[in-house]
This record gives sequence, structure tokens and C-alpha cells, in this order.
Amino acid sequence: MANKIRKKFIVTLSLLTIVLFICVSLPITIPFIFTGSTASFFIIHNHDVKSHEVTVEVFDQHDKSIINETHHLEPKSDLSHSRPLSLKFSREKKEYTYKVTVDKQITNITKVEIPNPRTSVDIRLYYKYYGEIPHMDYESPEIIPIFVETVEWMC
Repeated sequence: MANKIRKKFIVTLSLLTIVLFICVSLPITIPFIFTGSTASFFIIHNHDVKSHEVTVEVFDQHDKSIINETHHLEPKSDLSHSRPLSLKFSREKKEYTYKVTVDKQITNITKVEIPNPRTSVDIRLYYKYYGEIPHMDYESPEIIPIFVETVEWMC
């Protein structure tokens, strides 16, 4: 008799564990299934022929620092920073302030709106800007030390 009760208890506990796991994982996996993976939180592109030290500090809409990191980028290299877990499944439009400092000398502070998980922030160092038509060879480009923009990826 005690053996049957123990078996029923183990089966019930196992079923409860499975149901709890499904209830917790569905809100996380369903959005991923329908919308695909999330884009990087930001990508730094070093367009220069020199190495640079780049500090990126990101503030949320309450001016709370959520990222404060320093990276060393080699010439003509890129660095991608994944989206924090707390922001991967967020479906609401959020505003962030990016403070980017290059070689402890040049700072750019830009407010950006990230409308969905497929939107990433591109940070370009020593970017050749050709006015309205980027990358055209017939004009003299303006070199912008820190250029920040949002990009939406089709994941």
C-alpha cells in the first residue's frame, strides 16, 4: 500500500514539474519561435587604420547605467555585444543613451530608440561620411570620429 502511494506521489510530482517547466518556458520560447533571434545590442566598427580603445556606457530610460565596458579594437575590425538577457524578449519600444568614448579623448552621447529585438545600434569609428549618399567615391568624405545609428536586421 505504501509503495503504491509513493509511486503515485512520484508520478504526480513529475507531472507537476513538467507542467511548471512548460508554464515557465512558453512565455520565453513562443516569442522566439515567431520573431526569430534577437540582434546584437550594439556593434562597434573600427574603420580606421589604427587601433583604438573604446568605452561604451549605455543608460536606460531612467539614466541607470546598464553597460559600462572598455574594448580594444584593432584596425578595420568589428566587435559585437549581445543583448542583455533582460532585454532579449522585450517587445516594447525603449530609449537608451549611448556614451561612446574613443581613446579617452573623444566622446559622443547619443539617445537612440530601440523599437524591437531586431534593432541594433551601430557604432562606427572614423567613419567616412559622404553626406546623403554614404560610400560614394566621387566626393571627398567627411571623417566622423564616432557615428552612432540604429539598424534593423531581418533575422
